[in-house]
Amino acid sequence: MTPSWSRLFLLALILATGQLRAADWQETLSSPEPGAFPPLRTVTLDYECGWAGLSAGRVDAEFLRTDGDTCELDATAATTGLARALWRMDAIHQARGNLDTLKPLSVSQKEVYRYQVIRTELNFDDDGVDKLRESTNDKKPAKRRRYDLPNLYDLQTALLYVRSQKLADGDVYRMVVYPATAPYLATVTVLGHEKIKVKAGSYPAIKMDLRLEKVMGDMTLAPHGKFKRATGWLSDDADRIPLRLSAQLFVGTVWVELTKTQ
Repeated sequence: MTPSWSRLFLLALILATGQLRAADWQETLSSPEPGAFPPLRTVTLDYECGWAGLSAGRVDAEFLRTDGDTCELDATAATTGLARALWRMDAIHQARGNLDTLKPLSVSQKEVYRYQVIRTELNFDDDGVDKLRESTNDKKPAKRRRYDLPNLYDLQTALLYVRSQKLADGDVYRMVVYPATAPYLATVTVLGHEKIKVKAGSYPAIKMDLRLEKVMGDMTLAPHGKFKRATGWLSDDADRIPLRLSAQLFVGTVWVELTKTQ
């Protein structure tokens, strides 16, 4: 039996609507103009990471305001305890950005696992990013890849951009983040303001929801394969530093919590 004209019309309408949404998401991006909140001062932050209720790793990060208009993030991460016995990982992450525009300049990352080492280099410009990612397990030399899309952010500048904004209850910010290997549409929604206690102390905090969608080669959006959603808290003070992040991944809930600040 052939489908009726009404069913064909309905199918065509659904497909056309889906294509329109895929093409129009770029128009929903937030203005790349930094907000009026003062830039972050030089600060050192130590974090504990865990899976469910178990401690599984640490992250030590130093944010530097260098000479001129450049900012730099130097971070190290490692699994600890039982998690390290099961899955060894050590990482070094260095990122440079423009403190005036809050746009990324470069990222250098080294990940050391039990059986391989992965190096990633990103160099950003106004039109996109050049990527080189190589592994000791690769049989052929890695090739540089180019991704063109204006107003990209890395992890450091995405955080600096969000903290620079007004962050009133209900505010929504949408940007494209290129953390290492692929671009993602990040949607940050301010859920409210509350007090929160972490291992570093008690803070007034800004609570936010984070969603990620992968930007495909044809500029359509697809669900993130491993990340479902996350809730994060920034300190509601003159620093606006990350206090806690709780993310729902395919393996369960993973959390990162501030333990010390200098």
